[in-house]
Amino acid sequence: MKTLALITTKPGFEDRLKKEFSFIKYTPFRGILKVKGESLEEILEEIKKSKYIFKLIPIEREGSLEDIENLTLSLIEEKKPRGSFVVRCNRRGRHSFTSEELERTLGEKIRELGYKVSLKNFDFKVNVEILQDKAYISLFTKDFKEIVFEENIRRMERINKYKERPISRAENKIRELIDKFPHIFKDLNVVLDIGSAPGGWAKVLSEMSKKVYAVDPAELKVKRENIVHIKKRAEEAKIEETLDLITNDTNLYPLESFSLIERFLKNLKNNGYIIYTLKGERGKVKDNLREVLSYIDKLENIKLEKVVKLKSNTRWERTLILRKVG
Repeated sequence: MKTLALITTKPGFEDRLKKEFSFIKYTPFRGILKVKGESLEEILEEIKKSKYIFKLIPIEREGSLEDIENLTLSLIEEKKPRGSFVVRCNRRGRHSFTSEELERTLGEKIRELGYKVSLKNFDFKVNVEILQDKAYISLFTKDFKEIVFEENIRRMERINKYKERPISRAENKIRELIDKFPHIFKDLNVVLDIGSAPGGWAKVLSEMSKKVYAVDPAELKVKRENIVHIKKRAEEAKIEETLDLITNDTNLYPLESFSLIERFLKNLKNNGYIIYTLKGERGKVKDNLREVLSYIDKLENIKLEKVVKLKSNTRWERTLILRKVG
């Protein structure tokens, strides 16, 4: 059976959805699952009962990364949409290209078909969801598009334990690290926090340093004079200052997450520390850790100091303490 849709939920609630609906399948990524079946209409009727689904993304084509261009163009040829377009890519995993690069490449191909691009007032959207080595493609119009379950989102926001949990857990992790490794946090001037939203780490780090660069396109729930929010993806962010510490608690495929740190190594001072949360795939955390450690071992200027399992880590997380050398 083909994938009919992807659904998003609060990370940590995947098991609840799987128990509710047998046609929902896990993916390696937290907060996103696949819906498989014969009829999307019937499935829609079922999932309307769920209290945990945030968004449903209907899928019209799926295939390998190499097939993205052909799948997209064949979908456009089949549906023959009218008007201007935009391409949007949501990428999860480690790849040799960025989401923006893929959007530009597909955009050029679609323009060759005679369509005009419009980033704001478009008539249809080519939506590409990438989960590591699989691509899921749809052509959205005003009548066919992703479905957002606003009431579920509002309901979770009204419940304090859901609203506060991400920041609270993040704060617990960084405070636990401060207790265990106080020498890392002494005399900090400038800190970079990658994947900062909703702001738990930035909040605590701002208490320990003169300036925190908080990099994340999403909003922060904390505002302080010494927190500089760079509202961009880490791949697009630029920092000119010397850094004393880099932290990364992003919810990405492990090696992709670590590659974001590499972009800023030139800014990190010698003997400056890196704190990196490895967020493993379900049931594969040991394999993910071996993969990352093997990769780090090949880097001449990075030394692994310690791998720890914090009390505040989830069962699939490990925290790596690293230091820049040479």
